[in-house]
Amino acid sequence: MGSAGAGLPGFPAMAIYRFSLLFLAVLTALSPAGDGALSGGADPSSGGAAAPSRLTLEQAYDRALATDQSIALALQAVVQADLQPARALTRLTPRLNGTLSADQNGSGDSGIDFDRNNGGRTRLSLSQPLLDPTVGPAYRAGLLSAQESRLDYRATVRDTALAVASAYYEVLRQQALVSVNKESLRLAEEQKKLAEERLSVGEVIRTDVLTADVTLQRAKRTLVESENALKLARTILANILNYDPGSTFEVVEPAGYALSGKSLPELRDRARRQRDDLQRLLTAVVRRGENLNETRASYLPSISASVSAGRNVSSNSNTDGINGETDYSAGLSVSIPLFTGGEKALDLKRDEAEIAKAKLDYERAAKTSDEEVTSAWLETRTLEQTLISLRAEVKSAEENYSLLQQQYRLGESKSLDVLQALTDLNTSRTDLAVSLYQFQLASRQLAVRTADFERSRIEKAAALTRPEPAPAAPRIKPVPASTAPPGLLKVPGN
Repeated sequence: MGSAGAGLPGFPAMAIYRFSLLFLAVLTALSPAGDGALSGGADPSSGGAAAPSRLTLEQAYDRALATDQSIALALQAVVQADLQPARALTRLTPRLNGTLSADQNGSGDSGIDFDRNNGGRTRLSLSQPLLDPTVGPAYRAGLLSAQESRLDYRATVRDTALAVASAYYEVLRQQALVSVNKESLRLAEEQKKLAEERLSVGEVIRTDVLTADVTLQRAKRTLVESENALKLARTILANILNYDPGSTFEVVEPAGYALSGKSLPELRDRARRQRDDLQRLLTAVVRRGENLNETRASYLPSISASVSAGRNVSSNSNTDGINGETDYSAGLSVSIPLFTGGEKALDLKRDEAEIAKAKLDYERAAKTSDEEVTSAWLETRTLEQTLISLRAEVKSAEENYSLLQQQYRLGESKSLDVLQALTDLNTSRTDLAVSLYQFQLASRQLAVRTADFERSRIEKAAALTRPEPAPAAPRIKPVPASTAPPGLLKVPGN
């Protein structure tokens, strides 16, 4: 980025964008409850709607992006931030002021009537700034601030979508655990029934029945716990989607999320180019540079023109009639800051420190991004291999339990061996169900870290033109305040 306005939309484009955002906010406020046609904002009145009997992940995304309050708040922040460029331009707009005053006074000696004087004044003044060196940097800083707000909005949309996916997969996980625990309960009941049958014919002692009953009761308790956990998971998902917390619905197994075929270094570079939080921090570095330029511009002279006209009216109690006088003035003034008590010098030091801080913020966030991408990538690879092992483990556990149960029927194995095999089977199935959905969620979290998660849906929901992505920026070395660049900062990679 070699100039102050490089890579930024022009003022007409920003005006069109501002009006479109305001129009979108009005439509969102007027839309009926539960309407998912507008996905760029939320309708607070839509909360408490009845959930569908079957809910897909795509429906959950659309519902959340249309009704989530955090997205609506982020949209309002965009609308507010987009007013800043126009506010900077108002420094060059004319000012019209009017004054109106009246007074009365009198005097007199003892025994003599007072001499009363009445008067009134009206005046109209028009001033027009002709040159204000701070307008340009303030306008560009306003554009950059609006761009930061739009990037925050996009990040909010993406975070909301990830929260929906997390809650959705938690419901799926709890549903799978309920199914596993129901099957475990059935097998425990069969084992107890078999032990009772063999006890009735004197093949085993009562200890086998009691041990089987302990396993059965544990299975019942585990099933109740998993069913209650499922109810809680559904309630949390319903709250995120602004459905009635008491809604009952089933979630549908979504298609698997394909892992990116890129290498870990490529994913880290991709994250640095695409992540909205990193782009926002890069934009903040440039905006701080414009704030510094604005402070420096305040040292320069400013020029303004003014015209004023007024009329004075007066009357005296000892004379007849009213005296009136009209006057006008016009002039051109040049304001030159000569001494400000050190205030501007302190502002310069502050702005230079803010630039150094913004660079350090980006540098820290970039390292955090690398760590997050690495952690998410390793987790997906770990879970991918874990699933292979768990599937084989479940198959072996099923076969082992079946063989031991048959041997127990024939009196060739002990009850404790069968129950241990049943516990191992239940554990393997539970671990497989948990890891399966952890893997699907971890795949999506990796996509979030690189800003690839539901990209087309988020682009549509945000209803914003994505800023030009910056190439991967190298590590920025902190710049001492005394050596901060005099003009607009050049961000590495832009």
